[in-house]
Amino acid sequence: MSKLAMMKQAFEEILGDFYENGLPADITPRQIAYLEKAHSVSVVTGMRRTGKTYFTYQRMKELLQEGLPLNRIVHVNFDDNRLKGATVDDLRLLGDTHARLFPQAAAEKCWYFLDELQNVDGWEWYARHLLDSNHVQLCLTGSSSRLLSSEIATQMRGRALEIELFPLSFAETLLFNGLFQKTPSAPYSARAAGLLRNAMGLYLETGGFPDVQGLPARLRIKMLQEYVDAVVYRDILERYNIPSFQALRYTLDYLLHHFARKVSTRAVAGALKEQGLSSDRECIKNYLDYFRNAYLVYPVRLRTDSLTVQNANPDKYYLVDTGLIRAMMLKNDAERGRLLENLVFLALRRGLNKIEYYNVPGGGEVDFYVTDQITHEKRLVQVTWEMTSPETRKRELDALANAIRATGIQDATLVTWDDDESVEGNIRIVPVWKWTLEEAARQAEGATSLYVSPS
Repeated sequence: MSKLAMMKQAFEEILGDFYENGLPADITPRQIAYLEKAHSVSVVTGMRRTGKTYFTYQRMKELLQEGLPLNRIVHVNFDDNRLKGATVDDLRLLGDTHARLFPQAAAEKCWYFLDELQNVDGWEWYARHLLDSNHVQLCLTGSSSRLLSSEIATQMRGRALEIELFPLSFAETLLFNGLFQKTPSAPYSARAAGLLRNAMGLYLETGGFPDVQGLPARLRIKMLQEYVDAVVYRDILERYNIPSFQALRYTLDYLLHHFARKVSTRAVAGALKEQGLSSDRECIKNYLDYFRNAYLVYPVRLRTDSLTVQNANPDKYYLVDTGLIRAMMLKNDAERGRLLENLVFLALRRGLNKIEYYNVPGGGEVDFYVTDQITHEKRLVQVTWEMTSPETRKRELDALANAIRATGIQDATLVTWDDDESVEGNIRIVPVWKWTLEEAARQAEGATSLYVSPS
């Protein structure tokens, strides 16, 4: 059988499987807006295993509920072994095969959902071809190894709508794991508060990657460690010219042990040098960028109006998931405050927020100086595990109070594990389970206004 005939058969089988099996029954809606607009491509990005394909299933389900026939949806995963070795010339067979199977449907507007299209060299030409068609609404998803947002923006000439997907939020895990039928909201009964407090303890430990929910600890940890290995080997080593694998891996270990802390290339270089490893600072900068591009880590910069001052100060680094942190490090209760801070960062990062840390004039630091990129409203968010120590209470509240005076920002919150009170001077002290649900509600309200219909 010729290669052309094999590719025709592969597309026929893959499309046949999709139309025969339909969508999975267990689609848990994600609390994030799907962005869609005529003559634009929806691009779902994010770290591996965050549920990008299932997120597109959610959109397909909405289309079916709106009355669109299934045969006007085209879904192909180019990671399928049957398409191994496909070239850009073979891609035209997809539309030909769909038209042969469903000629009437193909004559109308169709929705194409293509996973891992970047596996095919020259995919950009095909994506642009579909994008320029009046008969196709396009969505691309893929691993961050070759489908980075910066590349999409370049190839699609400003016609890409990026949707960044994270592991499940706390609110999403409540529904995903069947703890609640709908997202709980205030006022909370004593029973609901107890359930939510316990659920938050589990979430802090296990994180939000969908496939590890409900698994025994040993299996969960193994899977999360394999996720990190996939990022290192498939998203970085296969993509970039890495001069020293040992230096790359040790840089990641350094980030893991210094999450929610300031990290400079100078400090990493010093640690590498102590281990007898290559400590070239330009290489280290590249390694940090690679981890960021793979959606494994997120840098937070100093809040200042001076770019020179900002560049002179180190970034703080947060990881994509608290469960992943737990899986990669020995458990240490002394780190629980930073783990809580990482969780709060992720909750803020899921929204359209610019997040910075703030050095308070005269001393002290506020963890998050948050600017809503739509409304431009500003907030101060501080994180500490508990307030039982008078010294801790004074330090955290003084930092917020001084920041309020210096910035004029009146919306200030101190997130803790279990404290709940109001403090004179517009500072709220809120337990993390309650604050996280409030933040999810805020973002859900904003997401509704962001949805763009292609019609």
